[in-house]
Amino acid sequence: MIAATVRTFAPELWSSVDYFRFFYIGTHSFNSDTTKAISGVRNHFQKALILHQLSTKLLPNLSNDEAEIQSKGYTPATNAKEFSAVLEEVFTELYSSIDCTRKIIVAIYRRTRGLPDSTRKLFHRVSDGLLGNDFPDELKHAIASADWYDELLAIRDELTHSDIGNCMIDRDTKLVTYMHTGIYRNGIPLIITDVMGKLQFLIQSINTFLEAVFHFLNSQLEITTIDQLCGIFFGRAYLRTLTIEPSIDLNSGICQSHTWFDHDVQFRCPLANSCGAYTRAKSPHQPKPN
Repeated sequence: MIAATVRTFAPELWSSVDYFRFFYIGTHSFNSDTTKAISGVRNHFQKALILHQLSTKLLPNLSNDEAEIQSKGYTPATNAKEFSAVLEEVFTELYSSIDCTRKIIVAIYRRTRGLPDSTRKLFHRVSDGLLGNDFPDELKHAIASADWYDELLAIRDELTHSDIGNCMIDRDTKLVTYMHTGIYRNGIPLIITDVMGKLQFLIQSINTFLEAVFHFLNSQLEITTIDQLCGIFFGRAYLRTLTIEPSIDLNSGICQSHTWFDHDVQFRCPLANSCGAYTRAKSPHQPKPN
């Protein structure tokens, strides 16, 4: 049997969403629905990224439908439908991450006059200047700057209740065109001439939006200390205490597990010799390395 060995404490990979997820408990007491939303922000966005990556793997299959047309004069467009279904889930997962973000904002600022418990109403009221001075300017700016929101909302609303759209590769531009006859704009069906480029734009824009929102929410958190899992080494869990601070790295915090692995050499943490948290545990007044 091989014992599990994995480092789970990787603050260099944390986003502002991760930072909030770890440290909000020292400031906020949320109900179960809002707690789920905190995980949902990250999880839905990660699902969108995974599905977007999957779509790039499926993209070459679109040529199979074209080949079938050339050879048989007809195609059921199975590959296009599979590709379209994956793309549509990227749109809906991206929107879900925003919806979860709204739930957190409403839970924190629920006493704000006129604050709606609806994502579309929140974005529209901010854009229309209908929320007063008791709602933070930083959040107003992040929401008002989301000029992509209405388009994503319209697509998400229709995809929730409609059949699968259709994708094809333009013979001249080689770009993937997406069309959905159940979604109309100005009286004509929705056509996105470069759907892969559109999704890339939305992913980048929503990532920027989430970072802006949670960077501000993190700035409002009270200083607190949490228990953080460092990793699983030799089949055992290793922990440290971690205090909220602007910059957190592998040397942050104070090692907890040294109290038992110092007495059992075979289970000594493999990072101990280079870890500031271990050094600080042995010498409590040791400052964090620059």
